[in-house]
Amino acid sequence: MSEDVIRPRPVVDTALPEELREDILREASAPEPGRPREDGETAPGRALRLREGAVQLFGVGFTLVLAMLTAGWYLGMVIVSIGLIAYVGALAVRREADPMVRAVGGVIGAGAFATAPLWLFDFLPQDPPLGVPWLLFGLLAGLVTADTLTVRDQEPTEERHRDRVLLPEDISAADHGLLVAVQQTIDKVTDARVELGSSDTLDTARSLGVLREQEWRIASLLARQRELRREYLRRWQRASSPRVREVLRPQREHLVAVEGHIRARVDQIVEYGRLVDESVLAHREWEQCQEALAAMDAYTDLRAEASLMSAPSPEVAELTDTAEVARGVRDDSVARVRAATTDLVELPERQAGPR
Repeated sequence: MSEDVIRPRPVVDTALPEELREDILREASAPEPGRPREDGETAPGRALRLREGAVQLFGVGFTLVLAMLTAGWYLGMVIVSIGLIAYVGALAVRREADPMVRAVGGVIGAGAFATAPLWLFDFLPQDPPLGVPWLLFGLLAGLVTADTLTVRDQEPTEERHRDRVLLPEDISAADHGLLVAVQQTIDKVTDARVELGSSDTLDTARSLGVLREQEWRIASLLARQRELRREYLRRWQRASSPRVREVLRPQREHLVAVEGHIRARVDQIVEYGRLVDESVLAHREWEQCQEALAAMDAYTDLRAEASLMSAPSPEVAELTDTAEVARGVRDDSVARVRAATTDLVELPERQAGPR
């Protein structure tokens, strides 16, 4: 069997809250090991924010220049105000933004929004300074710069709790089968919980808690065993004499004993999974028997109703008598027709007889 077939799932420390464990498992299971994450799987970093800010400033600035050259300050104010308010709105919902920058941006955005009616409804002088749109653009550029310099690179949840999660790479490939056997038992109990529903006599909720704790303990032991085994092999290969290898022999014995203890616990868990399968099968049989018993009345009623058909029916007997009478009438009619036909055939012969 290939390693891909028996590759275990990541394991998270059961001491963490359930919601956090699910987030870590989702992040650890979604991307394959060694594969670069797609855009959006992690919070944008400083380099990404710098590129986005530069593109936004270029777009607003270029449009502002065109508007000022062709339509004047009014269209320029519209463009730069929309750009500034949109950026402040985006800044307010980005979790990685610095709180101080977000607060300053909120004040600037609120000020731009509050002063918009002054120039929209011609409350300002007819020829306001042409530098007002560029002042707003400068505020936008300042916000973009401050946001770029203060943005916090958020690590994925998996990376922040790396010491509380064990990936398949942390465990020797030869030991993957042990962890997979435990996880398959957990899957069996999870399925059993769904199938048993309200009639859960196995207390699968408690069973899942115990099994996940055992999964973490076994995975932790396997990870530590992998490291110690690698250190032992490195010492064995570098040993300069049989005496050194003799000193290393107890380490090997400990590793063999550890593997035996882990296999014994895994076998116990697998046996529990087998009993769960049998319990689910027994429950399924019981449900099917109950369903069959519940439907038995319909079959009994059908048979009772059909049993009445074995007794002679007066109606059918009357139809039979009518059919017999009709058949007798038909036979008489046929006999008369045959007799008349015979007479017609014999009449010429009689007329042609002795003269």
